[in-house]
Amino acid sequence: MQADQAGTVTQLYLTATKGFALREVDHIEVTASGIVGNREFFLVDIDERLYSVPKDPIFLDYWTTYDPLANIYRVGRQSIVECEAEVRPAGPVRPFEFDERKVLGRWTPGPWDAWFSELTGRNLRLARCAEPGAGGDVHPVTMVSSASIASLGYEVDGRQVDGRRFRLNMTLDLGPDPYREDSWAGRVLAVGDCALRVIGGVPRCVAVEHRPYDGDRALQVQRRIREVRGATPSESGPAVLFGMYAGVVSPGDVRVGDRVALKS
Repeated sequence: MQADQAGTVTQLYLTATKGFALREVDHIEVTASGIVGNREFFLVDIDERLYSVPKDPIFLDYWTTYDPLANIYRVGRQSIVECEAEVRPAGPVRPFEFDERKVLGRWTPGPWDAWFSELTGRNLRLARCAEPGAGGDVHPVTMVSSASIASLGYEVDGRQVDGRRFRLNMTLDLGPDPYREDSWAGRVLAVGDCALRVIGGVPRCVAVEHRPYDGDRALQVQRRIREVRGATPSESGPAVLFGMYAGVVSPGDVRVGDRVALKS
């Protein structure tokens, strides 16, 4: 099967815990269920349903890390570690409610439960996915081009719109034309050592309205996307789409600088 050169990988992002700050990395491992170490942990409220950005953006400037060799989970902000401990899963694997789907996982009790709960004034608990990367969005991988981000222009303070608002895994250099990636729906994309099938656009919710490093909401980002893009119909009707979902055809590693090629 021939492949047409499309561009290169310029940035890779992941977060150990769903709803927390993204961390830029130079390498990711893509498995059938998603990206290893990405959204591996998640918070649930007292009703045992997912507690993430649409409910509360408070954690967007807090980071979390998990060291698999030391089996240590950490939560912090800037250079401060707020709490850390060894991960000790409890109980059997069970389904958790993720909006319109269920994700298998296990409770992961630790000092972070009290810390999360005190910070938010809610009764929160940490859980861990049973499979690597299974805590992602509807599909395991997300991507966008740097030109698409640039098309959104600038914040009210003059800085360019921060692509981390959209919480996507891969930023691709595909040339100067924005939204080129939107034409790839249904196509197979070779990225590094793996192959991904591009599925469709990512509907944007209120999470994008929060600037990732300070939560500022002066820029109405969903409105900006509509102004720049116009109507973006989806299978479920009119939507504000930005970025693309992808499924995993074959697992592999992806590094910054890897080429991106469309298979035909």
